[in-house]
Amino acid sequence: MKIRMMVLLYLLCVVPAIVCKITFEHIAAKKAKLISTKEMRFCYISFVDVEGTVYLVKQKKIFRKLLGAVRDAITAYVAETFNIAHQVDVIPADAVFPGKVIKDWPATIHTVAPGQVIKKLDHFYKKMNIKQADIGFRRDMLYWMAQHPQLVTIVALDTFLCNHDRHRGNLFYNKKTDSFCAIDMDSSFKYNLAELACKNFTKMMKKGLFPLKKKELQVLIEYRNALLVLLKQHNPEHTIMMFDQFIKKAGFVEGASFFASRFVDELEDNKEVIRKSYEEVKDLVKILNDIIKKAVKIKQISVVV
Repeated sequence: MKIRMMVLLYLLCVVPAIVCKITFEHIAAKKAKLISTKEMRFCYISFVDVEGTVYLVKQKKIFRKLLGAVRDAITAYVAETFNIAHQVDVIPADAVFPGKVIKDWPATIHTVAPGQVIKKLDHFYKKMNIKQADIGFRRDMLYWMAQHPQLVTIVALDTFLCNHDRHRGNLFYNKKTDSFCAIDMDSSFKYNLAELACKNFTKMMKKGLFPLKKKELQVLIEYRNALLVLLKQHNPEHTIMMFDQFIKKAGFVEGASFFASRFVDELEDNKEVIRKSYEEVKDLVKILNDIIKKAVKIKQISVVV
């Protein structure tokens, strides 16, 4: 447990600036061949072979959900901090590429998540629920977070990104490497999950949180430390700058065939959530510090905080 703490503290100090590892421009310069396309409820999913490497191409098929492509890219960019998610880049609206079903709409290209989606696992993870939805952090999430260190990181990432829709269909587990991979974070920046977490933890401190088991306390310490890493690496100005780059790359500009004023309002709402959430995460860290101090005092146990 102490080793995991040391790793997180090390990351807090020395993690370098994040650089997107895959770019559409690099991939598009190679020979690409369509393997298959499947129509899903909200999007088209295609698999493409690029000189021996398989990538996934995702394209929304519902007009009002088009901005999800940009959110998919910016959230995956932030997630690279922990190497805990697939990599994603935007395919511009005017680009021609195998797997783009609607030719003049943007899409995204993804690395393929290793392992199997947890809802299909023959494993107790199949019952896991770490979805924060529109209510925020819940006490019962501590049980699942204590099962694997990467689950702590994923919950912290979801809180930071205001990703309310983490469910059994967008989280992969690889049994061979005992590792998780988060995907599909395109619903982020809707609810301020950090603000909700602050309210929930404040209520829980008064009733229902204590006493904490030692594992639960360790989870909260790691959760706080992961949030500190994200605060250090991704200030709102930088996140919004990267968001704007993905928006421009996708082609969300006035005059585009798919452009609509509703997207301008939606983007501004997303950016406002990014700004407010960042400040709320700071407050959440303070609350977690108070919880940790109180728990240590009550139990009089020695932990690395």
